[in-house]
Formats: sequence, structure tokens, C-alpha cells
Amino acid sequence: MLLSILLHAATGSAQEGRLIRTEIFTIPTEKVEGPSGYSFKIAADSKENIAFNACSRPYVYIFSATGVQTDSIKLPNDKCVRALEFDEYDNLLIMDNNEQSIYRYNFKYKKLETLPYSKPEDWFTQLNHYYKHFELPSIPTYYSNNDYLQDFYFTRFTYSYNLYLNYNNGFIYQAHYNYIKKINNHKTYANMKKEDIWLSDNLTPKSKILLVNDANKAVVYYDRFYNLIYENTSQNKVVVNAALEANSEPARFDYCTNIKQEKIFGISGFNKRSITISSWKL
Repeated sequence: MLLSILLHAATGSAQEGRLIRTEIFTIPTEKVEGPSGYSFKIAADSKENIAFNACSRPYVYIFSATGVQTDSIKLPNDKCVRALEFDEYDNLLIMDNNEQSIYRYNFKYKKLETLPYSKPEDWFTQLNHYYKHFELPSIPTYYSNNDYLQDFYFTRFTYSYNLYLNYNNGFIYQAHYNYIKKINNHKTYANMKKEDIWLSDNLTPKSKILLVNDANKAVVYYDRFYNLIYENTSQNKVVVNAALEANSEPARFDYCTNIKQEKIFGISGFNKRSITISSWKL
């Protein structure tokens, strides 16, 4: 009995940070074939409908949670999509790669409108009321030197943010080099405490935060090799979850979560026949 208890405890401990993948549906590769290289973007709404874009086609395709295509959005230009995300009302926000415009698609009226985009804060304030009513310029940010950035990371702004909103508590988190800051005020960046800075050896301003667990100061994000990284910053525990199948074709992949923030959605496989859309859950 004692041996059984010890084995059960060891198994339970080993599971922390290990993500469970579920294949949702596939998209025929021929649907997104084009002359340019492959760069994918993905977003999920509150009902787990999926918005998908490939840089090779000036369209965003909408799929139901079972993989049925329900809509398509013709983009105003043939530029790549830099960011794709649903707002709190399940309207789809689209940012072009040149950061010249933000588009918002209203599914009820099938209408694509152009929103003002003059500073990095504009993207966040369109997403939800948490960002809209927070003094975003009060957050210390990092500055970009475009002379040393790859073309894909070029930004027309001199500064930018890497922010994550936890819908469970309404707090904003900022990812930077080697740490995450939990901004423990709902209105402005003020009164930062030592315990609100979570140290990490792996995070950079380009890391995309996908899930946050306040209880153990843990985060899930993906790295430049498209692994899904679970990091418990309070225990210095890092678990690498390989998101892509071993035989996947080269591309720029993307992962996201929705307003429920219970799952991660993304691409787990890509070959000459199909693109596999999956979800991951702790």
C-alpha cells in the first residue's frame, strides 16, 4: 500500500506542466496554397470558433468548433496578418503586418471596419474594457531598434508592449526579458511589490503568454521553436511540450487562447495534405 501511494504521488507530481493535446479538425492545405512562404495566425472566440489566416492568401477563414467553415473575410490588402484576436464581444480584430491599420469584423452584420491605429495602445484598448480603462502609458515598456530587428519583427513604433490579460481576476501581466510583472492595480501601474515580479530564465519580449496561474506563479507560453513551455516560476520548474508533429513542414505557427482561458488553440501539424488544428489543456 505504501509503495502504491508513493508511485501515485510521483505520477501526480510528474504531470505538472504536461499539456494534454486534443485534435479538433484539419484544413486542406490546398485552401491556403500560394506563392509566398507559410505564416499562420489563429484566434478563438468564446464558443471556440476558430479564425485562421495564412499569409499566402488575403483571407481570414472562420471555422466552427467542429471544423465546418462558416465564413470568410476578404482582407483589404494582400499583406500578412501580424495579429489576430477576438475582442470581448466576439468581434474579430485583425492587424496588418505593416501596422498601418486595425480591422474589426462584426459577424452579425458581416461588416469589416477600419479602426484608428496611431500608437501601440490602440490595439489593446479595442480588445476589452480592462485595457480601455487602464492607463496603459503608465506601464514601463521596451524600445525597439529596427536596425537590429528581423523584417518579420519590424515595428513602425519606437516602443511596444507584450501584455496578457487574466480574465479571471482582471489583472494585466507584462512579459519582458527574464520576468513577468503582475500589475496589481486595475487602473494604473503603481505600487509594484516584489512578489508581483516572477523571474524566468526563458522569457523575452517576443514570448507570447497563453495561460497564467496565479496560485503557483506559473505561465504557459511558446518559444521560437514552437514548443509550448510551462514554467512554474515559484519552483523554477520548466516543462517543454512539443506542439508540432515531427514531420511538419516549415512555417511560422501561432497559438492562442480565448476569453475563457481554459485551453490553448493552435496548429499541431502541417504537411502537403492538411493543417491540423488542436487544443491543449493542463
